[in-house]
Amino acid sequence: METIKVVFAILMIQNGSTIEMVPTDGLADCLKQKRTVSRNIGEDQQGIYVSCKEVKAELYEDMGRLKIRKIIE
Repeated sequence: METIKVVFAILMIQNGSTIEMVPTDGLADCLKQKRTVSRNIGEDQQGIYVSCKEVKAELYEDMGRLKIRKIIE
């Protein structure tokens, strides 16, 4: 089932295009996960940028987890 919601999402951006979008449970959770991802990526991954952003997105459930199909705004 697909729904449209406003959520905080972690966006992984490489060379100006979004390569991964993950919904989170709120701003605090988003920032916590962003910190973890940034540490795991390391400084040697040039061109990869991780951001927390409030987005309006089309969500769907896949094996019990919410995922973003596309960002509307």
